[in-house]
Amino acid sequence: MSIDLGNLLQSQLGNVLGNFLTKQGESAENGAVAANLVLPSVVGGLLKNLNSRPENARNLFDLINGQAGQSLSGAVAQASEGTNWQSLISLGKTLLPNLFGGNAADVADEIANQSGISKAASGSLLALALPLVLSVLRGENLNMGQLLRVLGGQQEWLGGALNTGLLSALGIGSVSGLSSNVAALAANLGGTASAAAAAGSAAVAGAAAKKSGLGKWLALGLAALLALFAFKSCSGDKAAAPQQPAAASAPAEASAVDTPAAASEVQASNEPVPEPSAAAESSQAVADAADMARVVYENGVATFYFATAKADVAADADVVAAEVVQAGKDGKKLVVSGFADSTGNAAANEELSKNRAMAVKAFLEAQGVNADNIELRKPENTTGAVGNDVEGRRVEVRVE
Repeated sequence: MSIDLGNLLQSQLGNVLGNFLTKQGESAENGAVAANLVLPSVVGGLLKNLNSRPENARNLFDLINGQAGQSLSGAVAQASEGTNWQSLISLGKTLLPNLFGGNAADVADEIANQSGISKAASGSLLALALPLVLSVLRGENLNMGQLLRVLGGQQEWLGGALNTGLLSALGIGSVSGLSSNVAALAANLGGTASAAAAAGSAAVAGAAAKKSGLGKWLALGLAALLALFAFKSCSGDKAAAPQQPAAASAPAEASAVDTPAAASEVQASNEPVPEPSAAAESSQAVADAADMARVVYENGVATFYFATAKADVAADADVVAAEVVQAGKDGKKLVVSGFADSTGNAAANEELSKNRAMAVKAFLEAQGVNADNIELRKPENTTGAVGNDVEGRRVEVRVE
């Protein structure tokens, strides 16, 4: 599905956000500029969030299309009438720290600097725009694969709309890298799950999120939606039947030398496995995507994630890690640190971690970084996040 999200958001929200700023005492001209800046900033923030962990895709989908998300259906209409602004802003302020990390304040300040509106108005604008963008996306009735393809297909728009200042405020090194990662996640889903089936994966998401700590923002956002919105159109809705949680399991990892002793990085589940369903297949697709090789650039650190039992660097690493590579070419030291899984055969895990660190070093050299500017440094704690095998399959590159 191809959607020109930039034009869609501008047509539905441009005037709404401009009118809001006018009511705050800002000029119409400055308000129009700010509205043009905040919309791509919100989408950029969503893309970055999706890149941080593949399972965030399920969380975002459930936030938009889940039962509580029904309240978003009337958000744009009410905001257009000038009502319910404060409730939407309160919701946005609840969700921003979780979707934007620590970058929300920087983004608001940058929008204020570039548009000429006050920082206070810019902060409220960003908080208002976030739930409105989610509302527009809900109105498109996208399944999870379609949602990811739409968000991942905005490279041309975001590449032109997000200037250097906004990219820096968002903590984004490369729009193309973010887009390609999300597009790859969408391709892995295969577009087979319908919106209804994907929404049914909320219980599966809860189990996985509890394990990784990601459910906190989703639960908070859904609770805020229920508390803040009481649209008449939703007053007669009946609660959905409770879902039975599906078991979540992770594959075992073997070492790069493929020996029996290397069958480590194993995570088992004692939960019963339910009958296959479209929702379970969608959930499994996201789990499979978490096992893909990928690179994330955030706050000056390039993090290389590896597939299970592999030491192959992601194909788009040259794009995502471009800033780190350039720093190395400019003579700065690049510190490469590998992490290992917290379970299984410790010796095999350590060996695989070394192989991955060496693979990243070789990648940097292939990009033109002098070997003298690359240091392999063992981190103080070589174990990735306990209970999270994805974090145990990573190598970080920092600039010193």
